[in-house]
Amino acid sequence: MMKESYEAVVAQFQPVSVETWKNKIIKDLKGESFDKLIWHTQENIEVLPFYTKEDNAKYQLAIPEKQTENWHIVARIDVDDDVQNANKMALSALQNGATAIVFNLKHTAYTAEKITHLIQDILTEIAPVTLENFIPDNKSTIESILPNSCNVVCTIPEQATITDELVMALQQGIATNATEFHFYIKQNYFFEIAKLRAFRWLWKQVVDLRKQPYLLRLHAETSIVRFDANDENYNILRNTTAAMSALIGGCDSLLINSHDIQHTSTDFGKRIALNIQHILKHESYFDVLKDAAKGAYYIEYLTYQLCKNAWEKFTKK
Repeated sequence: MMKESYEAVVAQFQPVSVETWKNKIIKDLKGESFDKLIWHTQENIEVLPFYTKEDNAKYQLAIPEKQTENWHIVARIDVDDDVQNANKMALSALQNGATAIVFNLKHTAYTAEKITHLIQDILTEIAPVTLENFIPDNKSTIESILPNSCNVVCTIPEQATITDELVMALQQGIATNATEFHFYIKQNYFFEIAKLRAFRWLWKQVVDLRKQPYLLRLHAETSIVRFDANDENYNILRNTTAAMSALIGGCDSLLINSHDIQHTSTDFGKRIALNIQHILKHESYFDVLKDAAKGAYYIEYLTYQLCKNAWEKFTKK
């Protein structure tokens, strides 16, 4: 017996209109108001109890595709003046599956010799190395050894609303001529997916108006705001859902903070943080599609509303 095509299977089911869905919900509510199911968010977005294909015709935007084929699994290494130990930790992270390293220099100046020791045996053309919290006066020395490691990255601190984060990112990007942005990913799963997708659209509008090429790299980092030192197992789940949001949203690199970071970040915690990404990439195939959320009714609606709210707020400033 031949297998039926996807289209043939779908054709066996009659489409259901919006009114039919709504009437069914109203009936099941048994006299209670349909409006009680509408969620009024702090983003000034009304979330309905259901969405349909017709909503995509109204709300789907042309979201630019991410400009990288995959994402980098990032490990952060704190450099406490012992560059040999920091180098050892970086090599260990790479051996355990990281594909990029961020060294936190903690606002300390380093000589060219120390930078050389810091990156010793790291194949930087394969596993890119970037530096954060470097002293600006030290930048030329650093980049004489490690070019493009001190690029301007707009780090967007967590705000009361996602709209505020998006507006701040646009403002900082214009002020610094940056093309790289660092967002923290929180626990509001679908909204965080929509946040990264919305920013790609918003940044495209900005560069088009300025007649500049569309260049964008999105760096994501899991937020630890809701972490609880007494609930480390839950923190692992929080990291996983935040990572899924970042990847479905289309980040170019992802740093997962250790689930025990508020207590003492252990080697076990760092390994679990890396392994979450390995599972999502090698077992869940999150690297297969560039925009896995494209066409998802609810996410397209959220993306549209975030773009609308952020653009209105941005253009009024």
